[in-house]
Amino acid sequence: MAETADLRRWLEAGARAVHHARDRLDAINVFPVPDSDTGTNLYLTLQEGNRAVAKLGADATHREVVAAFARGALVGARGNSGVIVSQYLTAFLSAIDARGGLGGADAPAIARSLDVAADAAYRAVGSPVEGTILTVARAAAKGAADAVDAQAGREATAVAAVIAARAALALTQEQLPSAREAGVVDAGAAGLVLQLEMLAETLAGRDALAALDEVEWESADRVRGVHAEGEHSRDHGGAYEVMFVMKSEEDVREALTGELETIGDSVAVTGAHDLWQAHVHTDEPHRAVESGIRARARQIVVRNVQLGHDADRAQTGIVALTSCPGLAEPLADAGAVVLVVADPLALKRRALRRAVKDASGTAAVVVAGHPALRAAADELARKRRRPELTVLDAQHEAHVVAAVAAAALTTPGQDLAAQMAAAVAGTAVGESTGDALDADVDRMIDPSTEIVTLVLASGVPDSVADAVRISVHGAAPSADVNVYQGGHSEPAVIIGVERAL
Repeated sequence: MAETADLRRWLEAGARAVHHARDRLDAINVFPVPDSDTGTNLYLTLQEGNRAVAKLGADATHREVVAAFARGALVGARGNSGVIVSQYLTAFLSAIDARGGLGGADAPAIARSLDVAADAAYRAVGSPVEGTILTVARAAAKGAADAVDAQAGREATAVAAVIAARAALALTQEQLPSAREAGVVDAGAAGLVLQLEMLAETLAGRDALAALDEVEWESADRVRGVHAEGEHSRDHGGAYEVMFVMKSEEDVREALTGELETIGDSVAVTGAHDLWQAHVHTDEPHRAVESGIRARARQIVVRNVQLGHDADRAQTGIVALTSCPGLAEPLADAGAVVLVVADPLALKRRALRRAVKDASGTAAVVVAGHPALRAAADELARKRRRPELTVLDAQHEAHVVAAVAAAALTTPGQDLAAQMAAAVAGTAVGESTGDALDADVDRMIDPSTEIVTLVLASGVPDSVADAVRISVHGAAPSADVNVYQGGHSEPAVIIGVERAL
């Protein structure tokens, strides 16, 4: 334990510092999109890293702690900021471990490790932007290097890194148009400064920074609650955030980054121990999901960025589990955190737990489109206390569509879970090869039909629904027919028929 005491203390302190500042970081988040979740994303990322370390025994080596944290933080990384910080810390920890460990590292080792970490952060981002977490990372490394050149000891070197990082943080308000308009510093950069401050206090003592001026994160005249709608907000950030984790022994960073940059922006790809985490903001989430499926991703999470900004984590969240990549976009538009699982039998518990935590900090309703996904959700609900989970009695993709649509229409004061459950109960489900789709739907509809949902497999054209529309109009003139390209392989058509309650 003595070998890893400083290391564990720093990692825990870093997570605590972000936890305490979480709401403030969320409030100043305007880059790359103003979705008010940087503090939450950073905390959840660090929490996953520390959770992995906590599973180790007290006699774990320095290298084992580093590997556990790196793996946990990478797989659990949230958002652009979480992905970058996970890579930054992984690189720093690996570099410091190679130089004897944090407890015994001298000033040159600290400076060099900070430089390695800054390089790793830049490499993680497809199109680096200055005035962000990257700029602060580079400034901290230079501050430490300058201290070493001046013959400073390790404690003074760590403090010098903080001084330089704070100076760079203050400048982000002028370097980023969106930050300047909002009157704030960059939230991701502020989160990294917290990590560096905890590093300095771990190495130099709790009072090491007491005499230094802190950086104000917000201008005194800032209009609170108003996010920038200026140049950067217009020019960057797709409507959806897609993240996935994959395994590869080969370095896929360059190829995957190039692929995702054709789809959207805010691309970040990081890797450690043969695991890779990819992040992109895009207006074409189905294409990003398809990239994840081709890469045999272990987890693919999709959310609507703007709805994520508007959501209150104290309210009940919605988690939709689907095997249809094409449903990710409409489900996310309706307010769900969407977990796309190409192979329901291979769902990882960690992926489901992550989606639930992303949906709400208090309570969540889970609706699944496959029996195996439903079973996994039930198992998690039995074991998890918070957030409180309600798993709907659903195991069909049409049930998922109906439940999430009902949730989008729920008004304040209504019981969200009850409304979603009623939608599931009122939806008859079926499948078709497509050859006799009209007849298959005819058997399911009557004058009480309100909505007919058709989810089409890959290669099935929208035109197959034309005859269905005619039949439905004849049997239930006021009913709507909604058609989605599901992107799945089979069955050819998934059918859902909702009746008036």
